[in-house]
Parts: sequence; C-alpha cells; structure tokens
Amino acid sequence: MDGRPGPPGDRNRRDALAIRAASAAALAPATLAAAWAGGPAFAALVAFMTVLMCFEWSRMVEGRELSPAFYALAIPGAAGVVFASSGAFPAAFACCAAAGVGGAWMARRRAETAAWVAFAAPYVLAPSVALLWLREHADYGRGLTILLFAIVWSADTGAYFAGRLVGGPKLSPRISPAKTWAGAAGGFALGALAGAVGCSRIYGGEAYGAYAAMGGALGVASILGDLAESAFKRNFGIKDMSGFIPGHGGVLDRLDGMIFATAAMTAVLYAHIVISGFGG
Repeated sequence: MDGRPGPPGDRNRRDALAIRAASAAALAPATLAAAWAGGPAFAALVAFMTVLMCFEWSRMVEGRELSPAFYALAIPGAAGVVFASSGAFPAAFACCAAAGVGGAWMARRRAETAAWVAFAAPYVLAPSVALLWLREHADYGRGLTILLFAIVWSADTGAYFAGRLVGGPKLSPRISPAKTWAGAAGGFALGALAGAVGCSRIYGGEAYGAYAAMGGALGVASILGDLAESAFKRNFGIKDMSGFIPGHGGVLDRLDGMIFATAAMTAVLYAHIVISGFGG
C-alpha cells in the first residue's frame, strides 16, 4: 500500500455501501421489533409504509406530488390496513378496490395514467393487507413474517455481493443493466439458506431440502420484484422512487422484492388452507 487514495469511483462505491448499510442497520431492528410485537405496532408500520408507497407511486405515474389521485389511493388504502388489523379482510380488500377505482377516476383525463394509478391497488395495497393477514391470522404468523423479511433481505444481500464480486452476463440488460445472473444465483442461494434455517426453527423436522426450496423460490420472487420495479422506473424515466431511505432510494425501492415475496407466500399459504378445508 502506498497510502494514496483510490480512484474516485471506488470511494463513491464504498461511501454508497456504507450509507446503505447504515440505513439498513437503523431500519431493520425497528421493523423486526414491530413484526415481533404484532398488533397495533405492526399495523401502524404497515399503514405508514403503505401511505408512503402510494405517494411514491402516484408521483411516479403523474409526475407531481400530493395529487388528488394520491389521496384517493392513500386514504382508503390506510383504511384497508386498519380493517385488516382487526381481521375484517373482506372490508380491507374492498378498500383496496375502492382506492384503485377512486385513484383512476381522479386521473381519468389520461386513460394510460388512470390505468397506472389503478394498478397501485393490486401492486401496493393488496400485499399490505396480505402481510397483516400473514402476521396476525396465519399459523406461526410471527415466525413466518420474520422469516419472510429474513429471506428477502438475504436474497437482496446475496444478489448484491455476488453481482459485485462475480459479475458476468446480465440478467436483463434492457430493464436493469446492473443485475447479473451471478447476482440472481447469489440471491437464490442466500434465500434458500435463510429458508432452511428459519423453517427448521418454525416447523421443526429435517425437511431441509423442502425448506431451502421454499426459501430459494421466495428469493427468486424477491429478485423478480426488483426487476419489475426497475421496469416501472425505466418506463417513467426515473432512477429512484424518492430519497426517503438514504442509500436505497424510496420505500418502493426498498420494498419491491418484499411485495412479490409477500404475494407469493400468502397466496401459497392461503391456497393450502383452502385445499385442506375441502379435503378435511
């Protein structure tokens, strides 16, 4: 070592990584504490994030802040979270649908914009309600919710470092030039590891292969969510949804993988419950 500073690009990457890690270190414990506590604490966190996601989504789609479409999405969306926290899921999903219709009506002057605003109902609001169902009403809800966070974070970490260290062919050059197949493999591997460890603690037994497959699949769902978000931002010509989380961008930038993974886990669990009900 000659003591000279490295290239500016290296320093910038190190600084960005340090900011990213500091933000994660500050937010992760609070998120896990709320998930562990459940009840009003977790519902309040989900409601807060839901409103922020509605803000970022409507701003991206309409190109302006605090529009009527934002309020049309956020108010019934937050109400849906309140209904979900009390177990009134038909009313919660009705609120999601009303938010989509109301938001589209407020943006009706352009049909394409109205359609994008309405898409927030299944993309943003319904997964928020589903996450509350998972935490409060699914068997082993506390453990599965924390495991879901662990898998998504593990997949994100694995994808980031494998992509940086290995590089190689791009996963989807047109949508997200920075993502590689090596990164996807790293995300799958760490997601599988988190699934194997977490499910063995929750369910017991030694079905490590099945647990790892579940974790890997959710890791892939998380990566697909990241790609989808990149496609949305590329379509609207923006880099980040906002600067709310230093080093990560906006709330939707941070939760894109969580949205897809939540939808996948809750859909499979609920389908299992329905099928078991018919069989039993």
